[in-house]
Amino acid sequence: MEKLKQPNVVFIISDQWSTKIADGLSNNKNNIETPYLDKLAKEGIVFTNSYSSYPLCCPARASMFTGCMPHDNGVSHNQEIWQHVFGKFPKKDEIKTLGGTLQKAGYETAYFGKEHASEYGYDGIQNKGSMLYSAGGFISEGSVFDSIFTKDAINYLRSEHNKPFYMTLSLINPHDICKALLCEGGLSNKSIMDTIIFCEQEDKPYLRNSERGKLPDNFNATPIEGMAEYRDNIYSANDAFDENLWRRFISTYSILIEKTDWYIGLVLEELERQGLAEDTLVIFASDHGDMMGAHKLVAKTYMYEESVKTHAILRYPNLIKEGQINSHSMINTIDLMPTILDICNIEIPDTVKGKSFKPECLGETTSNFKETFSEN
Repeated sequence: MEKLKQPNVVFIISDQWSTKIADGLSNNKNNIETPYLDKLAKEGIVFTNSYSSYPLCCPARASMFTGCMPHDNGVSHNQEIWQHVFGKFPKKDEIKTLGGTLQKAGYETAYFGKEHASEYGYDGIQNKGSMLYSAGGFISEGSVFDSIFTKDAINYLRSEHNKPFYMTLSLINPHDICKALLCEGGLSNKSIMDTIIFCEQEDKPYLRNSERGKLPDNFNATPIEGMAEYRDNIYSANDAFDENLWRRFISTYSILIEKTDWYIGLVLEELERQGLAEDTLVIFASDHGDMMGAHKLVAKTYMYEESVKTHAILRYPNLIKEGQINSHSMINTIDLMPTILDICNIEIPDTVKGKSFKPECLGETTSNFKETFSEN
């Protein structure tokens, strides 16, 4: 029997990109422009009801690379905290990973960028010449390292490939906004201004407009019970921010979004340049969102749409019809691994709890995605 065709795979991940700010459908807030993400969406399918398994970096990424919820794979908090308490990640030998499964199936594998889920994101991935990043992310690393990661990814695409390849480009931004929130001693006006000034003063060839500091419509909405206390204990922005600082804070986040879109564009253009676009499955996903002032809240972990909703955009010209928008299927980060494997015609490991939404990518409707869950 003839072997089914296997596409190349380029998996692009951003950290803390809010769908409420820029969704890939040109419904962006604050006059943000994301032409490359919008182009990718128009050439494939966008799932507008995609959710994080847990709106925090490590648990969400562990779910991406294992197809399991945090309570199944054992990653229920961020890497440095988990390792400090337990010394290592649990269930490492029991859970199959996306990279390991693809490599076992004969794929050439490469990983560039933020590797914030330890063994779950890295097992079976060859890091070819790139700097491996797994730190906490509380300085402006993305504004420094994302250009390096993107350059390494482009050089990889330019190299010779004798078999299908799987490449992950895991960009740090717009996570740099966290520097304004998590510094020594917690939130301070100085830490906020350091981040804002850094973004405002650097060279910005990716910027396309200057009006981006609008407050969200639900800025003054009262958080549900318990949320305000959590905010004040973790991200006490309400005390440190006046309205002008809120606007500059949101503007800075918008700058980071446009910058990240620019890097995405460089990779997409290189795929075209190398003649790889038609035979490559491209996935863009974010691990979680950001509150960005909704209910006067910032960052993630909150069980609000701004925090829990994620991106899921797929393009594969040889299989996926362009211009699709799926607004009825509720998919989750745990569904990414089985979907990628299914499209690559690779058997899905029995440890995977997520479901393939390949049929949905083909315009079909199944009963698997009527509801979804997120942990916290």
